[in-house]
Amino acid sequence: MRAKGWSLWIKFAGTGLLVLLLTGLLTRGLSYLLVDDSQSYTRLTMHELYEEKEPIDTLFLGSSHCFRAYNPELFTQLTGKNSYNLGSSAQNYDTSYYLLREAAGDHDLKTVYLDMHYKFLFVDKKDRDLVQANIISDYMRPSLNKLEFLTRTSELKQLTNRIFPFRREWQRMAEPSYLKQVWEKKRTRAYKDYEPVVLEQEYYAGKGFVYSKEELNAEAITWWDNFTPVAEDMNSDVTYTLSYIKKIVEFCREEEIRLVFVTAPSFDRYLEAVGPYDLAYGYIKDLAESYGVPYLDFNLCKKEYLDLEEDSFLDVDHLNGKGAEELTKLLAELDSGQVDVDEYFNTWYDEKSADR
Repeated sequence: MRAKGWSLWIKFAGTGLLVLLLTGLLTRGLSYLLVDDSQSYTRLTMHELYEEKEPIDTLFLGSSHCFRAYNPELFTQLTGKNSYNLGSSAQNYDTSYYLLREAAGDHDLKTVYLDMHYKFLFVDKKDRDLVQANIISDYMRPSLNKLEFLTRTSELKQLTNRIFPFRREWQRMAEPSYLKQVWEKKRTRAYKDYEPVVLEQEYYAGKGFVYSKEELNAEAITWWDNFTPVAEDMNSDVTYTLSYIKKIVEFCREEEIRLVFVTAPSFDRYLEAVGPYDLAYGYIKDLAESYGVPYLDFNLCKKEYLDLEEDSFLDVDHLNGKGAEELTKLLAELDSGQVDVDEYFNTWYDEKSADR
């Protein structure tokens, strides 16, 4: 009887594994046909992360403000510390946490720079951009970390779209022209070899960084009064967000990783339009102090150390490649530990505004 029981259990387990294997193959096949990721920066970023052979010392985490602001190749050249930018569009702090764990699983991280843009701090759980979180999970390799990422950051009704990428484009199954277009893109040598995505005004520069040649034209903007004020953003429930920032802090402590909060600069006229910006800065500053974490908000940097004009931005809230080079050079200098960091920054943003 005991042998028969074991036989049934083995048969059941084997059937289960076969079902999982077939489901995986079907999901992969349908996603290949339906999901057009030929222009995806995230696909390249995650692929390079897994293929990185040199130990990563320094990791950058955050939203598009991060992957457009910190140039890891330049940072590595200047500091000798191998770095990687694991930023992604609309990256919320729950995603940052699981990406941190993913990177730390393969690399002995020494420093993590976590970009603290106020827009992603003051966001309700229900308002998070799960579309971008889905894209991250698409390229994460199977692991307990990925399983936890999927199950703990999703409502039950969202899991289908997250686990099965093709579900997001299911309605296009009846469009032969779309299927043909996706197939042709994915059969190219560039796609198969993970060659960098190159668009008209920007390109994937490697190690998660996107270099943009576009320059802001502030005079063309006529809607300065329509930007949402910082004070209104601060009305959101930050309980969920803060819980993941705490997880990041605790993980770094446990793994003896130096954690630094940073904020990439925005265009000054924009900050004045949504201001007072010091409301956001003060909140993040207090949060950093409560955890004993250094905080570098480059919006407060003195002009003699970081002088960014229109030609350093691609829009009011993102640096272009030129601006990223200037910021990365400054961060490399501050990272050295050989300078008085406080000398580089105003105490409050209002002080910087008053000096202009």
